[in-house]
Amino acid sequence: MARVAIVAGEASGDIHAGNLLGALRSLRPDVEAWAVGGEALRAAGAEIVFPSEAIAAMGLVEAAGRLPAVARARRLVRGRLAAERPDLFVPVDFGGLNLRLARDARALGVPVVYYIPPKVWAWGARRVRTLRAVVDEALVILPFEEAYLRARGVAATYVGSPVLDHLSPRSFEAEPGTVGLLPGSRAGEVSRILPLLVAAARRLAWLVPGLRFLVPRAPGLPAAVLDRFLSATDLPLEVLDGRAQEVMERSRLCLVASGTATLECATVGTPMVVVYRVSPLTYALGRLLVRVPFIALPNLIAGRRVVPELVQTGPEALAAAAEPLLADGPGRDEVLRGLAEVRGLLGAPGASGRAAARLAARLPKPR
Repeated sequence: MARVAIVAGEASGDIHAGNLLGALRSLRPDVEAWAVGGEALRAAGAEIVFPSEAIAAMGLVEAAGRLPAVARARRLVRGRLAAERPDLFVPVDFGGLNLRLARDARALGVPVVYYIPPKVWAWGARRVRTLRAVVDEALVILPFEEAYLRARGVAATYVGSPVLDHLSPRSFEAEPGTVGLLPGSRAGEVSRILPLLVAAARRLAWLVPGLRFLVPRAPGLPAAVLDRFLSATDLPLEVLDGRAQEVMERSRLCLVASGTATLECATVGTPMVVVYRVSPLTYALGRLLVRVPFIALPNLIAGRRVVPELVQTGPEALAAAAEPLLADGPGRDEVLRGLAEVRGLLGAPGASGRAAARLAARLPKPR
C-alpha cells in the first residue's frame, strides 16, 4: 500500500486533483489518499479531512476572511503529516496555504511533488526561492513554466494542461444571439463579478436586441449566491447547474472571470472578454507586486493580446469590448485565430496521466 496526502484549495484545483488521483489509482490501485478537497477528490476515492470550500478565496484582502479556516486546515494537515508520514505530499495550486504545508512536509521528511505550483513568474524571485526550497518536483501546466523554473534551479516538468482532460467532446453548436456569463466558482468572486456581468448584459441587450444569456452555476456554489443577483433581472437568462462547457459551446461570445475558465473557453474555441475585479486594496497591492503584462491566461500563453481583458472595469467598457465580437468580421476572426493558436500551444490531452506517472515513479514499489 502507498499513502498520499493531497491539498486542493478551491473548485478548479479539486477537479484537477480528482483527475490526478483517478489516474494515479489506475496506475497504482494500492494507493490510499486523504485530502483537503471537494467532491471531485471524494469521487476519486480520497478521504476528505477538510472541505476546500471553507478556505477558497480570491484576492489578498478577500482571503483575509478565510484565515481562521486556513489556519485550522494547516494545523490538521500538519498534524496528520507528522503522525502518518505519507509516502508523498501533493499540493495542488492554492499557493498561500500549500507553500507553507510543503515546507512542513519537507521538514518532516515527506517528499513533495507540487502539481500546478504558484505563478512565481508573476510574483518575483522570493516565491521562486521558496518553491525551490520546499519541493522535490514541480509539475507545471503552462508551456513556458518549465524553462522558467529550471533556469532558476527548480526541478520542473511540463505535463500539459489538465483543462484538456476534463472537457468532454463537443456536444453543442453555437447559437446566434447567445452570450455566456461566467462569473467564477467562488462565492466571493461571484459576488464581485456577477453584478458587473449582469449590468454589461443589460447594456448589450440594448445595443443588440434579441440577445439571450446563459449562466453556469459552479459545482458546490450555493444557488442562493446566483439568485441574489439574478432573481430580479428581466433579462432573458437561463442558469445551467454545473454545465459550464455547455454554456461555452452554445454561446457566440462569453464574458468570463479571469481564471481556469478562460482556458476552457479557449479550448472550446468561443471568443471571450476576460474580466478581473477585486477589492480596491487588493488591486493596489497587486499592482505593486505582480509583474506580468497580461492577466488572462490565453494572452499569457500566446505572449500577446489574443482576447480583450478588462481589469477593475465598469459595465459600459465591458459591453463596448464585447459588442464587436458578436458580429462576423475581422475582429472576431482575429480572436478565433488567436484561440486556435493557444489551443495548439497547450499540446495534447493527458496531463493528468503524465502527472500521475511522475507521482507513481516516486512511490514505494508495491509488494
